[in-house]
Amino acid sequence: MFDDVRQIIRDHDRFLISGHVNPDGDCIGTQCALYQLLHELGKEVHILNADAPEAIFDFLQEHTTFGVHEPGNALPPHDVHFLTDCSTLSRLGSVGTEAAKSRGVPRVVVDHHEGSDAGDGDYLLWDVTAPSAGCLVHALYEAMNLPLSRAAAEGIFVSIVSDTGWFRYSNTDRRALSITESLIAAGLEPHRIYDAMYRRNPQSSVFLLADGLSRATFEADGAIAELALDAAYCTSARKSQFNTDGLLDPLRSVDGVLVVALLKELVDGKVKISLRANRDFEVDAIARSFGGGGHKKAAGATLDGPLQKAQLSLRNAILEAIGA
Repeated sequence: MFDDVRQIIRDHDRFLISGHVNPDGDCIGTQCALYQLLHELGKEVHILNADAPEAIFDFLQEHTTFGVHEPGNALPPHDVHFLTDCSTLSRLGSVGTEAAKSRGVPRVVVDHHEGSDAGDGDYLLWDVTAPSAGCLVHALYEAMNLPLSRAAAEGIFVSIVSDTGWFRYSNTDRRALSITESLIAAGLEPHRIYDAMYRRNPQSSVFLLADGLSRATFEADGAIAELALDAAYCTSARKSQFNTDGLLDPLRSVDGVLVVALLKELVDGKVKISLRANRDFEVDAIARSFGGGGHKKAAGATLDGPLQKAQLSLRNAILEAIGA
């Protein structure tokens, strides 16, 4: 796995790194660490995504540049294209549309999702047991015998804590904790990362949190916690840079809840869904039934609107999955 990727890196000079639309912490952190690795080797590197990182990750931009693609524009010249936290061009949004026009450019997938071996990658850094995609970049550092810089350590840490829920989820394993120990040894200060991500919220976020949670409903004798957010709420949240994923954990903490379903109405009429599971229940199959995907305990998809129609379709799928 690493031999091919090491050779690709040695043989080429210009690299493009892209991830899925609406990049999360695993995607952004993985890109940061990979950017630093390639930059340290003297390579020309560009990160280019269809969407900008959330504001909670802006501290990474002190040392790593994240570009945002304008639809229709050509991609920067590159010899190799890395895909992070995803495996298909269709997940890259406008970047993928342009990348599909390229011929002869090898693609390297850095991912830990099921099925990524059937994606658009010519080469794979792929391990479904990895706690996060960033863990694979950490392994690449080791395979290439390169020291971790503080910047790279921050990226890998963001990747790990994003996908393990700050070490609360079931994918928190010895590897996640061992890597984190090495990051701290490289100079990482976890409390500073936490403060940068979560302790800079505007006052409006308090009212958006209260408003959002007030819309929650419970179905199937409390086994399903459901939260549907209309476009007006989502617009207000976006303007205040309020991360609506913060609504998931309070609902997930309610006794008896097996599934949390968050639906967000987008400005184009589509509905983005986020699913979280408790105990032994799994949600990745539900997401895949709507053309999405993810992990057993956290998955998502995008449905056609209107919001009420998507809500009913999703509820019926969950009811069938839990046998209610």
